[in-house]
Amino acid sequence: MEITYNRFIRKPLYNSQHYFIYGEEIILRDELISLIKQYFKNKEFHNVVTLGITSFDNLIDEVTNLCAGSLFQEKSLIHIKHSEGKMPDAIKKLLEMGIFRNNSSVMLIVESSVSKLNKSTKFYKDIQDVFCILSCNKLDTNEEKLWLKRKLDFFDRDALRKFGANIHNNLNGNLIGQRNEAEILSLLYKNNQEQLSNEVSVDLNFDIFEFEDSLVKKDFNKIDQIIITLKKNNAQPPPPIIWIISKVITACYAIKTASSSSVNFSKLGIWSNKKSYYMNMSNSLRVEDIIDLQERIIVLDQSVKGAINLNAWDYLETTIMFLKDNLQLTD
Repeated sequence: MEITYNRFIRKPLYNSQHYFIYGEEIILRDELISLIKQYFKNKEFHNVVTLGITSFDNLIDEVTNLCAGSLFQEKSLIHIKHSEGKMPDAIKKLLEMGIFRNNSSVMLIVESSVSKLNKSTKFYKDIQDVFCILSCNKLDTNEEKLWLKRKLDFFDRDALRKFGANIHNNLNGNLIGQRNEAEILSLLYKNNQEQLSNEVSVDLNFDIFEFEDSLVKKDFNKIDQIIITLKKNNAQPPPPIIWIISKVITACYAIKTASSSSVNFSKLGIWSNKKSYYMNMSNSLRVEDIIDLQERIIVLDQSVKGAINLNAWDYLETTIMFLKDNLQLTD
């Protein structure tokens, strides 16, 4: 049986012991995998093992050992993760061998980034007999809007309309970016529920959606304005501000340490119209500066959580100044 992401979300099917989840949308794959893992965790599949990711050389031996061990130990959920390129031969051979069949103590989730499966092949027919096949490819515009609406379900109708339109217009087709923005707004909402009036929402919209732009464009005057605005209503730096700084610095590190052809901007949550700014910023920082900034972000996060006795606002401003001083500013 093969069903789409949307159909599964509307009516989850847990009547299969094995799942083959494929498609180019990693966010959708992650969502389905989380749901399935949680369901089977409640069915006592507590031993969760992830295999593959970078190498499939020992895949068959590893699954064979887990299947044998499960006869005498706790139930095992084996997650085989294939992230890029064509389907590895090891996965095809494993599924053809079927060593996991007729073992009620083992369940498989096979995840693949391939966008299509040829339904006329023996491979497809083999897995169709044993697996529930879930496809997670691009959503159409209406499906995407409904998906985003679910992510913003903590908002009232007016806020949902305003923020939902903002996010979708800027990030149409980029589910990673949309999810990131929804998580930021969720954090803001939880920290400002009693203040979530239209006026505050406008301020937060300005602060959050423009803070990232200001960082990567090196607009430190704008950054100072945003921080001044936030300090008026917050005893501590809001978690989303720290998250955004962390996102920018982490992305700069990924760009700095990778070849230009291997940078996956989509996975980093970077909009296409911001690529050049991120590239410029990463080129303006040394690797050691980025590492220092990452360490500072950890300290800042701990101070906000009360784990370190430190004035978080002062430390945030010092961190921003450190970033400014270490950027090799270019016009």
